Amino acid sequence: MKRSRKISLITVLTITIALVFLVLTSVQLILVTSYSNKSTGESYGENCGEIAQAYSMMLTNRLNMYLREIRFYVESDVVQSLDTEKIIKWMCGRNEKKSANIDAMYFCTPDGKAYRDDGTVSDCRNEEFFKAVIDEGNYEYVSNPKMDAVIKKPIFYVAHIVIVNGKKLGVFAGVYPLSTIQKMVSDIQLGETGNAWLLAGDGTVIMYPENGFAMKRNFLKGLSSENADLQAISEKMVGRKTGSGWIRNPMTKKKEFVTYTPVHNTPWSLGFNIGESQIYSAGHSIRNIMIISFGVIAFVLMSITGFVLVNLLSPLKKVEQTIIEIASGNANLTKRISVSSNNEIGEIVMGFNKFTEKLQSIVSELKKSQVTLVDAGDTLSRTTINSADAIESIKNSIIETTSGIQEQSVGINDTSATVNQIASSIDSLEKMISEQAEGVAQATGAVEEMIGSIDSVNSTVEKMVSSFNILSLSAQDGFHKQNDVNEMILKIEADSKLLLEANKVIANIAGQTNLLAMNAAIEAAHAGNAGKGFSVVADEIRKLSENSSLQSKTIGEKLGHIRMSIENVVSASKQTSAAFTAVTNGIRSTDELVQLIQNAMSEQKQGSSRIIKALHAMNDSSVEVNSASKEMSNGNHSILEQVSRLKRSSTKMQDFINSMDEKAAQIDKSSSELIDISSKVSETITQIGSQIDQFEV
Repeated sequence: MKRSRKISLITVLTITIALVFLVLTSVQLILVTSYSNKSTGESYGENCGEIAQAYSMMLTNRLNMYLREIRFYVESDVVQSLDTEKIIKWMCGRNEKKSANIDAMYFCTPDGKAYRDDGTVSDCRNEEFFKAVIDEGNYEYVSNPKMDAVIKKPIFYVAHIVIVNGKKLGVFAGVYPLSTIQKMVSDIQLGETGNAWLLAGDGTVIMYPENGFAMKRNFLKGLSSENADLQAISEKMVGRKTGSGWIRNPMTKKKEFVTYTPVHNTPWSLGFNIGESQIYSAGHSIRNIMIISFGVIAFVLMSITGFVLVNLLSPLKKVEQTIIEIASGNANLTKRISVSSNNEIGEIVMGFNKFTEKLQSIVSELKKSQVTLVDAGDTLSRTTINSADAIESIKNSIIETTSGIQEQSVGINDTSATVNQIASSIDSLEKMISEQAEGVAQATGAVEEMIGSIDSVNSTVEKMVSSFNILSLSAQDGFHKQNDVNEMILKIEADSKLLLEANKVIANIAGQTNLLAMNAAIEAAHAGNAGKGFSVVADEIRKLSENSSLQSKTIGEKLGHIRMSIENVVSASKQTSAAFTAVTNGIRSTDELVQLIQNAMSEQKQGSSRIIKALHAMNDSSVEVNSASKEMSNGNHSILEQVSRLKRSSTKMQDFINSMDEKAAQIDKSSSELIDISSKVSETITQIGSQIDQFEV
C-alpha cells in the first residue's frame, strides 16, 4: 500500500485557524454591512419622506401667497358693481401697481374672452385654467406650466373664479414666471447627491437636476425601457400618490433613491433623489475599516500561532524520530527520549519512555519463556488429536437422532410465537382504532366550533368594513366642509379689515364734525341773541360728535379683538384641516388591513369546510375497520388454542431429546475447544517467537 504524502501538524493547525478566522470574519463583515445598509436605508427613507413633505409645503405656501394676490382682485369693490367694463378698466388701471410676482393679469369672461391688463384681448377657451374653473367648477386653480409664445419663457397661471350673488362673472388669472418655482426647487440640496425635482400633472418635467430636462422631457412618454422604474414612479406622482422607490438615473445610469409627494392645491408633484453611494456611505466606510482591521488581526494571529505551535510541538518531532528508529530494522527497546517541556506534550514523552522501559522488561521475560512454551505446545497438540477421533463417532450418531426432532420443535415454536404476535397486534390495533374514532369525533367537533367562530369573526369584519367606509366618507365630508369654513373665515378676515377702515373714516368724520360744531358755537356767540338757537344746535352737534368719537374708539377696539380672534381661528382651522387629512389617511390604511383580514377569514372558512368533510369520511372508515378487527380477533383465539395443544405435545418430546443433546453438545464443545486451543496455542507460540526475536533488550 502506497503511503500518502506527509502533512505537517503545524501547517494543518495554522491553516485551520486561518480558515475559521476568515469564515467568521467574513460572516461578521457581511452581517454588519447588511445591517448597516438596511438601517441606513430605512432611516434615509423616513427622513427623505419628511423632507419631501416639508418642501412640498414650502411650495404650497408660495402658491397660496400667489392665490392671495389673485383674491385681492376677486374681492375688490369694483367686482360688486357687476359691470364687466368697469372691472376691466379698474384692472388695467392697476397695471403698474400689481404685485412684482405677477407678469400679467387677465380677466376672462364666461364666453372665453381674455382681457389683459395691458389692454389686449385674446381667446382663453382652450387654456387649462379656464376649463378647470368654468367647465369643471373649480373654485381656484393652479395650472400646469407652458411655454409662453411671446416671451419664450415657461409660465403658469393662478386663477380664481368671480361669483357675485350666485352669478359667475368670469375668472381672474395671473401669469407667473416658472423661473421662481424652478429656482426654489433647484436650491434644495441634501448632502452631496440629494436633489429635488418637480413634475407637472401631465408628466412634463418642471425641474430636474440634469441639464436640458426642464420643460423639454416628459417622464410618461419620453423614457426608454431601461428607465421603466422612473416611468412607473412618474405615473404614481401624476396620480398624486405619496411613496418612495429606487430608480436608475437616465443620464448617469446610477441607482438613486426617490421619495415623492404631491404639491397641494396643484396638479404638480415633488420628487427627491439621493444617490446610492450617499445612502450606503456609512456602511461602506464600516466595511473598509473592518477589512483593514481583520487583515492586521489575521497577520498578528497567524504569526503568534505559528510561533507558539513550533515551540509546543518540537518535542513531538523527537518522539516521531525515536518511534521510527524502533519500528525500523531490529526493534531496539533501549532507546529513550530526553525532554525538557513541562506541559502535556512533555508528559506524553515521559509516558512514552516509561512505556518503552516496561515493554523492554516484558519482552525480556517472554524471551526466557519461549522455549518452555514450544515444548508444551507440541504435547497439547498430540493429545488433542487423539481425543478428537474418539469423540467424532459419538457425535455423528447423536446428530442424526436429534436433527429431525429439533426441526419439528423449531417449527412449532415459530408458529406459536407468530400466532401470539398476531393476537397481540390485533388487540393493539383494536385499541388504536377505538382511540382514532374518538379522536376523529373530537376533531370534527372542534372544526365545527372553529367554523362557527370563523362565521362570527367574518360577520364582525364585514361590519367593520362597513363602519370604516362610513367613517371614511364622514372624514372626507368633514375635510370638504372644513375647507369651506376656511374660505368663509378668510372672507370674514377681509371684511374685518374693511370695517376697521370704515371705522377710521367714521372717527375722522366725528372729529371734523366736532370742529364744525365749535366753529358754529363761536359764530353763534358773535351773533348774540339771534344766534342762541343756532348755539343750542351747535352744542347738540358737538355732543353727538363726541359720542360718535367714543363709540368709534370702542368699535375700533372691538374690531381689533375680533381680528385677533379671526387670526386664531384661521390658524386652528389650518391645523384642523391637517388633522382631517391625517385621519383620512389612517382610516384608508386601516380599511385595507380589515379587507385583508376579511379575505383571509373567507379562505380559512373554505379550508375548514374541506377538513370537516375529510373527518366525516375518516370516521366512517374507522367504524368499518373496527368491526373487521373484532371479527379477526375472534378467529385468532381459536387458532391460538390449537397451536397451544400442539406445542405441549412437542415439548414433552423435546425434553427427552434435550437431555441427550446436552451431553452430546458438551462432548462436542469440549472436543472443538481443545482442537482450537491446540491449534491457536501452536500458532501463537510460533508467532510470539518470531516477534520476540525482533526485539533488542
